[in-house]
Amino acid sequence: MTVAGARERLSAARGTELRLTRSADELRDRAHRLEEELLANAQAFGETAALLVAHKAQVQTALDAAREAQDELARVRAAFEELRAGLLEREVVLKDLRGRGDALRASLMGHEMALREKELAMEHLLAGVADKFRGLRLARVVGDYHMRLPPDEVSHARIDELVRLIERMGSVNLDAMREHTEAEERFTFYTTQKADLDKALADLTRAIQQMNRESRRLFEETFALVNDRFREIFPRMFRGGRAELRLTNPEDMLETGIDIVAQPPGKKLSSIELMSGGEKALTAVSLIFAIFQIKPSPFCILDEVDAPLDEANVSRYNELIRSMTDRSQFILITHVKRTMQMVDVLYGVTMPEAGVSKIVSVRISDAEAKPQLTPGQRLGGSGDSGDGRPRATEAAVA
Repeated sequence: MTVAGARERLSAARGTELRLTRSADELRDRAHRLEEELLANAQAFGETAALLVAHKAQVQTALDAAREAQDELARVRAAFEELRAGLLEREVVLKDLRGRGDALRASLMGHEMALREKELAMEHLLAGVADKFRGLRLARVVGDYHMRLPPDEVSHARIDELVRLIERMGSVNLDAMREHTEAEERFTFYTTQKADLDKALADLTRAIQQMNRESRRLFEETFALVNDRFREIFPRMFRGGRAELRLTNPEDMLETGIDIVAQPPGKKLSSIELMSGGEKALTAVSLIFAIFQIKPSPFCILDEVDAPLDEANVSRYNELIRSMTDRSQFILITHVKRTMQMVDVLYGVTMPEAGVSKIVSVRISDAEAKPQLTPGQRLGGSGDSGDGRPRATEAAVA
């Protein structure tokens, strides 16, 4: 047991020795590397110190140069400020000189304009003298005039006599023949133009008079026919009464107005303005049909004319329309059932589904073609139907 334990301890000691030996080798290698790094760092430090010294020298040189440059900048700036102050002074002087130059230039222009005016006046004066005294050039004789003897009374009298004779003769116009020819040509041209205008004016006046006569004749004839027809239709619509059309200014047929005077049964004769709404509508319908019967057209569109009428008046309205269907076709837009019942063809727009319109046509004269509509899909009227859906207005054809 003792030998075995000693061997184990010896083996452990040898292992420890080997580890220590390897650690010592590693430490020696590390120390060697550290020495090499230390030498390298020392060398780098020396180089860095040398560079630092060189940089310090360069910095000192740059500082010296900067101070010199700053001093030079201060000198240049002072010189610049001095030059700028001088420039400002010169600008003030220059501005003053420019103002004086502008004033002198304006004065020169004024003097030039005055000189030009004087020259024009002088030229006008010389031309007047030459025209008045038969081509006398005043510039040539003004010098000799002062050398002559002053005129006596005889000379003054002769001068006055000659001046009166010249003024009596007037100025000689060398262009008189040419101006006379031009004036004669213009007179002939304008005379011809005036004659043409007078003729056109006379023709236009005759045409206007003829149109006015024809308009008066046609208006009188048409007014008489419409008034007679209106007198016939009004009692038929009202079952009695009387009505007529009156001119507000019979003396001037082209500017006159028309008054409607009506007397429904049992009422006083009055203007249409004093009638009720239904009476106004029925009177207007009578007048419209009177005009329509004088000169019927191929078709007539009536938009809810029977809306203000009661049942009795609607029947008379329908009878009158039916009596005129042999000459014209009537298209009636209505909500009245009685009117729908008397037409030949009925067109309506219904909405069986929300947002979907459907056109329905009914031929009233053919009972077999009449569709069976549900209570909520009846024809007539505008607004909402019985089922709450909107429907459109019907058009009836008679």
